[in-house]
Amino acid sequence: MEKEIKKTETSNDVSEKAKNGDKSVQEEITDQISENENHNLEKKLAEAYGKHDDIQNKYLRVHADLENIKKRSIREREDAVLRTRSQLITDLLPVLDAFQMGINEASKEEEAMNYIEGFKMAVKQLESVLGEYGLVLIDPKEESFDPKFHEAIGFEEDNEYEMDIVIKTVRNGYRLGEKLLRPASVIVNKQKES
Repeated sequence: MEKEIKKTETSNDVSEKAKNGDKSVQEEITDQISENENHNLEKKLAEAYGKHDDIQNKYLRVHADLENIKKRSIREREDAVLRTRSQLITDLLPVLDAFQMGINEASKEEEAMNYIEGFKMAVKQLESVLGEYGLVLIDPKEESFDPKFHEAIGFEEDNEYEMDIVIKTVRNGYRLGEKLLRPASVIVNKQKES
């Protein structure tokens, strides 16, 4: 309470002095008011900057989360498309094999040559369409044996070829992009034991 009385007296004294035209007191009052206003403004400005930084950090986090969600959904969609293609093409591979075996067997008959040409064109068209979706044929005849892409189902001795060279492809292999759908079944050359 004493402090309030002193402030009132000081304010009254200052008011009296101001009425009497004391310029230093007026300047003092103006300076005190300016300092108080500056202090209040600085305080409010600091609070505003703090809120701004907080809001900006939240915005950046939300924006980063949104970008991650977009990327993840694109990746998941691409994976789903690739899985679907892979499954569909894998289901069609036995059909391609059946056509190839049928063409090979029918080629032994002279009267079936016209039909064989038609079936060969249909098979090439089917392979072309599947190739547009990323299917790649693996026919490694006369290439080095690669266990990543080839499955050795037998060995033969042939002096015409070097060791570990594929001398016959029994069943073609296929890959979709970089994914191996089915390895090529091959017969590999082995040298005579001395």
